Amino acid sequence: MLGFRWLYPGMRLKRWFFLLALSVVVLIVGFSGLMSAHVTGIHIRTPLIVEIEEHLKHLKFIDFLWILLGTWGVFFAMRRSIRSVLTVFIPEREKDFIDIAYQKTRLKRGPRIVAVGGGTGLPNVLSSLKHYTSNLTAVVTVADDGGSSGRLRKDFGTPPPGDIRNCIVALSDQETILNQLFQYRFKGHGDLKGHSFGNLFITVMREITGDFGKAVEESSRVLSTRGTVMPVTFEDMTLQARMKNGTILTGESVIGQSKSPIDRVMLMEKKIKPNKQVLKAILEADAIVLGPGSLYTSIIPNLLIPEVAETIALSRAIKILICNVMTQPGETDFFSVSDHVNAILKHTGANFVHYVVANKEKVPAKLLERYAAHGQEPVVLDEEVVEKTGVKLIKANLLHQEDYVRHSPEKLGKTIIRLLVI
Repeated sequence: MLGFRWLYPGMRLKRWFFLLALSVVVLIVGFSGLMSAHVTGIHIRTPLIVEIEEHLKHLKFIDFLWILLGTWGVFFAMRRSIRSVLTVFIPEREKDFIDIAYQKTRLKRGPRIVAVGGGTGLPNVLSSLKHYTSNLTAVVTVADDGGSSGRLRKDFGTPPPGDIRNCIVALSDQETILNQLFQYRFKGHGDLKGHSFGNLFITVMREITGDFGKAVEESSRVLSTRGTVMPVTFEDMTLQARMKNGTILTGESVIGQSKSPIDRVMLMEKKIKPNKQVLKAILEADAIVLGPGSLYTSIIPNLLIPEVAETIALSRAIKILICNVMTQPGETDFFSVSDHVNAILKHTGANFVHYVVANKEKVPAKLLERYAAHGQEPVVLDEEVVEKTGVKLIKANLLHQEDYVRHSPEKLGKTIIRLLVI
């Protein structure tokens, strides 16, 4: 009975189903005429058709005309049927359907890329790569313990949803009001102040499903993401840092507030089980991208889970580190490109990274003054020192031409994709 619902009044499908059936009959008539000239006994023509042909014997290709007419009818009926269905389900995007279908097909054939990180850096690289492939996996740190995410983590015992929310929005297929809704942050006074709607949505979804991974999956479906977002682990993850003066700081939100530089970061938990789907995605990847973002509090925390770092090391994928454009106060003060590379290698091991992508474009003077007031400066491009690390340096113009300094998604995406076709 379900199939007959398509024939309800107002669906505008019955006429095209009838035309399709009639066109198929016409095709059969045309083919039977061709076949009857060569095969004995094949005659399914009606007396009326035979009489018409008797009067049109001067048309030697009458059978071909039947075939052409039937073919046109089938094509036209199917086309109009599809349009009628689209008018019902997505009337505002019916004209874009062919472009959307082609784009989705093209993106499905794109390279398999795993992007590792968190904070604001990972969403930036995701938004740059989603135009080249839908085979994207975002591996997100869950060490965040500040702001809205930290409060929800403490109150509900859930992994912090903030970085995951940003990645879901970055991978969203279309810019819609839902994107703005997920990023909306409550103001005013009361318990909701400072909370992001998207964080609350993911938390509630986790309460309903009883599974954080399912909550992320359902949230991604709501925003129609081009790719998959995965927490690196579903377990509690507490970041610690040993400073060069010997002090130990605990908590992602605390690290970086010390005046002493960071020597090494580690996890307070002795044994953390990784998300098994993350390991699978890494092994199947064509490329693994680290960064950009906070070096010690967004990128490296993912690599502190031994199985994750080991799987990346064993993977045959191209491993690319995206170096930050500007230093981060309290975390990468006075850092050069080689300092970023060495920090990664110090926490993982030699030959962990194949390429490091660094900006070579000059930051406008007016922006330099503004960032200097906050203790930030451009990351030094020390090419000769980078070469000694064994990592190949890729220099490119990567700046986004606006009133703040960050990577241009368009330029960054092109640079990464070029490395996959070298």
